[in-house]
Amino acid sequence: MVCFYNPPRDPHLSRSAPISFRAMEPKFEYLVVGAGPAGLAAANALAAAGAASVAVFDARKRPEEVFGSYPVVLNARGLAALEAVGVDAKEVGMEVKELHIVPENRTVAQVRAYGTCIMRDQTAKLLLDKAEANEKISCFWEHKLMDLDLTTKTCTFELADGSQKAVVAERLVAADGNRSKARRFCEEKIEGFTAELIPWGFQLRFMNSQGVPGQTAVDPANHFVLGDKGYVCQQPDGVWSISLRVLESDPAFLTSNEATEENIQQLKEYVQTHAKVVADNLLDDDAYKKFYECRAFDGVVVKCSSLNPADWICIIGDAAHAVQPATGEGINSGLEDAAVLGAMLKETPEDPFGAFDARQRPNAHALQQLALKAAERVNKPPPRQQAVNVMVTIGLQVAKKLHIIEGTNQDFSIGEKAKTSSKSYSELIDMEARQTKGLRPVANFLATLFRVPKEYPKEEDKVTRRCA
Repeated sequence: MVCFYNPPRDPHLSRSAPISFRAMEPKFEYLVVGAGPAGLAAANALAAAGAASVAVFDARKRPEEVFGSYPVVLNARGLAALEAVGVDAKEVGMEVKELHIVPENRTVAQVRAYGTCIMRDQTAKLLLDKAEANEKISCFWEHKLMDLDLTTKTCTFELADGSQKAVVAERLVAADGNRSKARRFCEEKIEGFTAELIPWGFQLRFMNSQGVPGQTAVDPANHFVLGDKGYVCQQPDGVWSISLRVLESDPAFLTSNEATEENIQQLKEYVQTHAKVVADNLLDDDAYKKFYECRAFDGVVVKCSSLNPADWICIIGDAAHAVQPATGEGINSGLEDAAVLGAMLKETPEDPFGAFDARQRPNAHALQQLALKAAERVNKPPPRQQAVNVMVTIGLQVAKKLHIIEGTNQDFSIGEKAKTSSKSYSELIDMEARQTKGLRPVANFLATLFRVPKEYPKEEDKVTRRCA
């Protein structure tokens, strides 16, 4: 028989106030490490599915500011997962109607979209409010995971005062992000468990602006993909967010943290070259200066050999399958994990983690393939590959208009078709392979025919041409 312990609460504290365990090891049926969207969604889903007690632990202080994060688009699967636990993100988010693919200021595709733009931490706040209202769920902040004991099913946490406390749980959900400590402990302690981590190869740097008064209005319901350069959308607070992908090898004005006049001028010219609609209509002078102050984000693509190592642990969200931002599936796949975990508890209460692994591992591995394909498009591919990618994108749009194909990957992920036709990530991978099988050879032939360089010229070749 499992014994559950709910720590006593000071009536003057919120349900999320840090509680220090002194002379006891509290026990919970489920312990969730990580209070991001995936972790909080999992806590709500497990409680709704019948879990007697769920504890959520996070190393951070309780978050208060939601606009310090970054905008995300909740697609059909993310919205459905939230609705399953009684959270309506549409109330605070913004409708996304169209996705415009605009490399080098040329619109090569327009996809009718179905989604809601919202700040990442807004989503977490909605889920936290829901969790704090549920007597089955307890949230503990400033508890840093220090160790896992697989034999006793114990997690050791370090508190803000430096003390360490042990917590026992019948089952553990690891939702602590792409740099997951829980996953790292699994690698160290569980024979046969492995996790493959592939760096993005770039950073995301942000520019925010209220827009330029008197200029051409840009519909906030439209989002813009700037080829391999970045993404543009409006946040729910009315601020325009422009994220630029920056490689280590990029010029100093992109990688620098110094807002010098020279850097700012070069940045303006760069945005004008690659995103004229943004430069002309959305960015004021202050936005260019603040580019050098905003925090840069990087990450890794993750693939785990199992999502249920040692039976006791279930790995979800970015800890299980972190992706590239260009896929648009980071937050959505994590929310879907939470919904599936709740469903597995209802369907297979004797082994929900095993059932989750069987259902989601193929999708987790498919997500890695989607992420690596996205990486090919955004990490400055060679000129010929860039040309091939553009031609394939145009070819798919033509095939769709001629009703040769029902829709593209984007249509079934962020597009309107996602509302009525749900496809798993593994199904999306198979569909894209079928659709592009005939297009890529033709695109390669045309790129070769028109002598698009296969690789970037070497420095010595550039010098030779200049001297000739």
